[in-house]
Amino acid sequence: MPYSVNGIQSAAGFTLLEVLIAIGITAMIGLGSWQILNSAIRTSEHTQVKLEELKALQKTMLIISRDLQQIVSRSVRDEYGDYQPAVQTKGSLYKFELSRAGWRNPLGDPRSNIQRVAYELNQDELVRHYWNVLDRSQDSESVYRTLLKGVEEFSIRFMKDDYSWASEWPSSAETDEEDDGDPRSKDNQLPRAVKITFKLKQFGTVSRLYDLVSYLPNKMLEEDPAGGSNGEGK
Repeated sequence: MPYSVNGIQSAAGFTLLEVLIAIGITAMIGLGSWQILNSAIRTSEHTQVKLEELKALQKTMLIISRDLQQIVSRSVRDEYGDYQPAVQTKGSLYKFELSRAGWRNPLGDPRSNIQRVAYELNQDELVRHYWNVLDRSQDSESVYRTLLKGVEEFSIRFMKDDYSWASEWPSSAETDEEDDGDPRSKDNQLPRAVKITFKLKQFGTVSRLYDLVSYLPNKMLEEDPAGGSNGEGK
């Protein structure tokens, strides 16, 4: 608004110093706002990555839980026609092998509802394999998928009949005790429980103990006095 000094009209306005100060304050506010926004974006991205990693871990544990909860004492034949135990860690190309029931068949394919599953630690990736047949031929190939990444270690322990623990299965003590002349009886022996332990880059050491509800001593699989069989359905 114009004003008069000694009769001379003059226009009011900002000096150059005031303009520079205003620009500096605006720039500082903008820089601070950008830093806050950038920090929020980075935090959101980091949180999303961790959530995806946690989701993958939870999904992996769920899949393992389903496999172990439906484990069955069914040995298989490998590509060379040799019997392989229902649960196996020794003498296998994989970290852990098992036979499990409950394999859904919505399309009615001509296959068993029992599935052979194996877990492999490939560098830092946990890979799950399964076969479309139980007794494999030399051209049988597994179907596999990567369940979890960033796995530094993957260990398994098995509870024996006497409640002690073994790092491999079948354990030598179990096979010696259960050798009754049938080569498959010792192969069908199941542990009482299985403990799975992961050492992960993201979450450190994660362990879980699975109580095998399908556990049955081999003597329960023998024929009953009436001539039936408790171990296998007709």
